[in-house]
Amino acid sequence: MTKGRRSQVHLTVIVLGIVLGGLPEMAGGVQGAAPVDLERRLGVARGLAERAQAGSPEARAAAAELGDVGAAYLEQGETGRAIELLEEAWGWNPDDGLVLARLTLAYVRAEDYAFARFYLDLARDQAPRAPPEAYAILGAIYYSVNRLEEAVLSWEQFERLGGSDPSTLSRLARARAEMSLSRNQRLREIGDFVFSYDATLPLELVERAAENLGAAARDLSRFFGASLPGRQSVILYEGRRYFALVSVPEWVSGAFDGKIRVTVDPEGGIAPELPMVLAHELAHAFVRRVSRDRAPGWLHEGLAQWWEGKRMLPRELRAALAGRTLSTLPEIEGGLSRKPDRAAVRDAYVEALGLVEYLMLARGPGAVACLVRDLGEGAAPEEALRVETGLSEGELLAAWKSWAGLEPR
Repeated sequence: MTKGRRSQVHLTVIVLGIVLGGLPEMAGGVQGAAPVDLERRLGVARGLAERAQAGSPEARAAAAELGDVGAAYLEQGETGRAIELLEEAWGWNPDDGLVLARLTLAYVRAEDYAFARFYLDLARDQAPRAPPEAYAILGAIYYSVNRLEEAVLSWEQFERLGGSDPSTLSRLARARAEMSLSRNQRLREIGDFVFSYDATLPLELVERAAENLGAAARDLSRFFGASLPGRQSVILYEGRRYFALVSVPEWVSGAFDGKIRVTVDPEGGIAPELPMVLAHELAHAFVRRVSRDRAPGWLHEGLAQWWEGKRMLPRELRAALAGRTLSTLPEIEGGLSRKPDRAAVRDAYVEALGLVEYLMLARGPGAVACLVRDLGEGAAPEEALRVETGLSEGELLAAWKSWAGLEPR
């Protein structure tokens, strides 16, 4: 693997780590490096720089080495040190697009969006030979914290540098459309949440939403033994313009795609169901975080409903599923995604909630929390289920049906 390609992989791993809430180890010579090893490499890089003239191959080599060491410090969470070294690297090679991308990332990590934007603009204007994948991932980072303009600029840089990944270009098109719906939104940071909300919505509603989310976050954090990384983005929309843009069915009032999105009626005041919707979507954020996005759909939706306060005990299950053929776990997964078919989606949601309700009562909340954590540590769903509950997927379904009285008599 060439040095340039290896550095590109470093950046990809770092950024994906931040998306998932942590910084995994990097490959290529600095993996898990101790500070003394990094300082030794830093001495080598500065030795190269002392003998270099601006624009020379030695200067470019020094910049690349300084950039790798800076990236390693970023991996270890030493953002300030990383910024210092990456800026030094940039001084030796202002045209190094990878260094500029890393600097942008480091300042995003430090939540200093003004400097992050400065280096993003420099990369767009001065670094035509950067790896396009770096900007695809930077766009995802910006999008995850609801910095739409910077996300669009990053993905446009990806496209300008020759990137052709269809999913990234599709995200660029969607982000541009979303920007057109966000022109009149206001921004407010409250506690662990960053709210973007339409100007027509009263501040009282936003503050009440923050209060509800804060209470739910404390409960979820105790349940999972984990917190969300950084501030969670929450977007409150007047009406359904965004939901129509992404084809969300009329009966759905909330969504989670890394951001909590909720549609509210400004004329209707603070609806009683708003805390439930917010808790549901926040539960998705915690399940994604703790499972590192490996939780199956039935567990995601079952837990999200359970945390919004819904319960589905045997008598209610029998009434809700009367006359219907019960699904397997794969069929439940498929039913959850059949958005146009409201009846199929409803049945899948009922079954997902029923399964989680059964596990909570029969095995205990601790087992369910550990099941999600095991998934985050790399266990396969079947393995994690057996370890934490003593059941295979087939046995879970059989036990649940027997508990609920759903088996034919």
